[in-house]
Amino acid sequence: MTLVRDDLRPVQRRTAILLVLCVAAFFALLARLWVLQVIQGDRWQKLAESNRLRRLPLEAPRGEITDVHGEPIVSNRPAFQLLLFPEEIRDQEESIRFLTNLGIADEAAVRERVARAMRTSHLPAVIADNLSWAQMAAVAAHRLEYRELEVHQTTRRSFPLGPAAAHLVGQLGEVGPEQLGRDDNLRPGQLVGRSGLEKTYQHILGGTMGNLVVMVDALGRQVSKLSEEKPLPGKPLRTSIDAAVQRAAAEAMTGQVGAVVALDPRSGAVRALLSYPAFDPERFAGFLEPAYWRQLVADPLHPLTNRAVQALYPPGSTIKPLLAAGALADGSRAPGDSVYCTGQVQIYGHPYRCWRASGHGRVDVEAAIEMSCDSYFYYLARDVGLERLTAWMRTFGLGRPTGIDLPGEAAGLVPSDEWSRRVRGQKWYAGETISVGIGQGPILATPIQLAVAYAALVNGGFLVRPHLVPAAAQPPRPTGLPATALARVQAGMLKVVHGERGTARRLAAQAPPIMAGKTGTTQVVRKREGVRWQDLPWEQRHHALFVGYAPAERPEIVVAVVVEHGGEGGSVAAPIAGKVLAAALGGAAEGLTPAGMSEEAGEPPSLPPAEMVGGRQE
Repeated sequence: MTLVRDDLRPVQRRTAILLVLCVAAFFALLARLWVLQVIQGDRWQKLAESNRLRRLPLEAPRGEITDVHGEPIVSNRPAFQLLLFPEEIRDQEESIRFLTNLGIADEAAVRERVARAMRTSHLPAVIADNLSWAQMAAVAAHRLEYRELEVHQTTRRSFPLGPAAAHLVGQLGEVGPEQLGRDDNLRPGQLVGRSGLEKTYQHILGGTMGNLVVMVDALGRQVSKLSEEKPLPGKPLRTSIDAAVQRAAAEAMTGQVGAVVALDPRSGAVRALLSYPAFDPERFAGFLEPAYWRQLVADPLHPLTNRAVQALYPPGSTIKPLLAAGALADGSRAPGDSVYCTGQVQIYGHPYRCWRASGHGRVDVEAAIEMSCDSYFYYLARDVGLERLTAWMRTFGLGRPTGIDLPGEAAGLVPSDEWSRRVRGQKWYAGETISVGIGQGPILATPIQLAVAYAALVNGGFLVRPHLVPAAAQPPRPTGLPATALARVQAGMLKVVHGERGTARRLAAQAPPIMAGKTGTTQVVRKREGVRWQDLPWEQRHHALFVGYAPAERPEIVVAVVVEHGGEGGSVAAPIAGKVLAAALGGAAEGLTPAGMSEEAGEPPSLPPAEMVGGRQE
């Protein structure tokens, strides 16, 4: 057998050539690195420092909020904010001095904002909002010294109605960590609704933020755009509010403290919702100055509280039509039943005075509503007891939230023996029931609850759910109240305004639409005998209430007015309601001025209210 030996020399030569090429390439790469790092090192270092990446948040414009006619209640305006890139700060103290001198806030606030930004150094932080042209020019002039700062265009909320819509639309605030964990669409630094419509409909109004990654030079100028994720704008929100009615309510309530609610009794659509005093919503459109926040929190009139849905008041005599309807409905009283009012009744060995010291004479249910006779309802409360009274109140929705699409609504209070034992640690006494019969004592309601209750009185006995956005509407719920009982109560409320002895008869010749309603005056402190309420300190004066509706024959609008420490419902709250009703129905309420206001000047008293005329009446 013959063995064949291969010649390996060609393979060895190719291997040697490949090895030489690899060694040559390695030394060429090494030489290039030496040139870049040693010979040209300074040049490339300067270029690396001069060009850097920035990730810019792109805010999503929030959806516009309009009234029922499409008029803007909240819109957007262009604004400029100052971004801080914490990882690029070279001298923190110097940057703080510059920002303080720029006038965006005091030094303490600037330090707090910078410290908060440093905790999330991988993201730019908004260090100032709503920059003026002078501030933007100062930042541009010092761009080389403070490369960590950049002016960024965005949008901010604008409020055509001003404070008149503050509680209605609510406030914005920076999203918190707990919200970020619940909603994947939210981003750090995003503004979200904190109250009002802005909070309830955040999922519609908010949109989704975007991002822009760019390369900038040493002066902060954009060199190139590397990637962009466009924001998704929020959707518009059309409400049931009528801006003209809202403005009329604000004008009528100028200088007063309280709330106005106007709604359609047929559907529950809210046409106006006002709480006074209010805050300036423009101040909440960007960074809120700590001093302004402290001022609002310390204000004894509580301008941050939405009185229309959160404040609780004794309903006073505005409760009387509700109780009358309940009594007529279940047969506790017949339409012709009457009592004789001498100005005082004796029940359980205790005297209970009617507001009219000389009495009203013989009154049936209509007259008792017309003249707001306390004696009639004292006897009614004695005869039926607390349990039946509270059942009637609950029929009209008192004692529980109405379900309006606003956050923080109060439930109110309808008392019971169980409540008294649990909360007060004592049983309920029969004498307390007598006071509840005229809306005093431990019974509390919000203005929105009163408006809903009266809507049921005048719409055929249906309990509506008040709403600000049509999508939140629900079918009215029947109460089972008979039409005959409701008609009798409505006849009494018509006489309140148009009767010869009505407690709001001064409105009859002044209000263009034929309106009806009920006055109420609730005591804050027990007044000493012989002391006029006008002589009391403002905070001890009576609350003035009026709940009215128009047109009386086919109601289209119900208005509830509460004026804290305003005095008398007939002379203070009723004229305000008249103006709102007139505006809602396209009329003009000439001469409708609360007592103590000049018919010619039309200017309300300042707080505390000036001397008001008239004696104690409903």
